[in-house]
Amino acid sequence: MPDGTNICLATELTKAPLNQQLTLVDSRVDQGSRIRLASLGLRLGSTFSLIARTAGGGRVAVVSGTRVALGKSLLTQLSAEVVR
Repeated sequence: MPDGTNICLATELTKAPLNQQLTLVDSRVDQGSRIRLASLGLRLGSTFSLIARTAGGGRVAVVSGTRVALGKSLLTQLSAEVVR
């Protein structure tokens, strides 16, 4: 029975579904990586989609219409929720 609390359904980006709108909800990357990701439009609260898997476990994301390749080690430090 729902009690009015929100349950976070965040998942690490290595396990996030492809071709669905996602919202970035957690970032455990270092400051330099955080700044680089922000310059690409990927910051907390931003929406994006993962559209392809790459060799070695990476993903290709579409952020504000731009494709961005993300390596597996970076993906393990980022979590997102599916936009409902």
